Amino acid sequence: VLFVLVAVIAAVCVTFGADWSAGKRALAAFFVAAYIGFLPLVVALANLINKPIENRINQWFIDDAKRILKEHQGLRIIGVTGSYGKTSVKYYLTTLLSEKYRVLMTPESYNTPMGIVRTIREKMVPTHEIFVCEMGARHLHDIKEITDIVHPDEGILTSIGYQHLETFHSLENIVSTKYELLDAVDEKEKAEGAQKGKHLKFANGDNEIIMANMKYKDAITYGVSEGCDYRVSDISVTGAGTTFNVTTPEGEISEFSTRLVGRHNVENIAGAIAVAASFGVPM
Repeated sequence: VLFVLVAVIAAVCVTFGADWSAGKRALAAFFVAAYIGFLPLVVALANLINKPIENRINQWFIDDAKRILKEHQGLRIIGVTGSYGKTSVKYYLTTLLSEKYRVLMTPESYNTPMGIVRTIREKMVPTHEIFVCEMGARHLHDIKEITDIVHPDEGILTSIGYQHLETFHSLENIVSTKYELLDAVDEKEKAEGAQKGKHLKFANGDNEIIMANMKYKDAITYGVSEGCDYRVSDISVTGAGTTFNVTTPEGEISEFSTRLVGRHNVENIAGAIAVAASFGVPM
């Protein structure tokens, strides 16, 4: 499209430049100068013309990904989102779930709609049992755009903070967008009814913004705070890393160790433990 636009401009310049009258030579020179000066706008115009075509192509890929998911009977989809920590939790959770299940996760930071669609179309095979899907957002309703594609069975909210305020514009918009994941899980549970079982919602109980805006009493919380369903305690840091205990809602206490240090890492690992345990991976 850019080539066609440039060709049209060039043709106009040549047409006027072929006439050696001073006025038309000046007009040709004006077209050349205008083209050089406004080249970025010509590129923008090409993008604008291409937009509807690209949207149609993208929609075809999205529909194909939806078809793959619909035909994949028994697949459980776990959405992971948050202002920070989501990529770490995705990797930890995939590692733990892989002890029992065949797991596919969105690689690296493939957390946009088309990145997720590409993962589904290129990586998913019939033997996968769980799909761990990282969901990123920079604008209001970005998470809903993703959940409308994958329809998650479970969701984990790792954090809410003041990230991407330049595009969200307010904390309220961030909270609303991040909670779209848990909203989608809740809507799916209501749509399917009790016969298909619970769809679990997980949230970081140490995040003040999450807890201040919590609207789901059945959400499973994790963290070091009192009252968390999966509660971290007895954190010990040495040169070899960190050890800590996790107490389950049933009162089972297990000790874990990691070479990582920092409370944020412990919180993220605890979130992965909570989800994996709920999926039947032994503590």
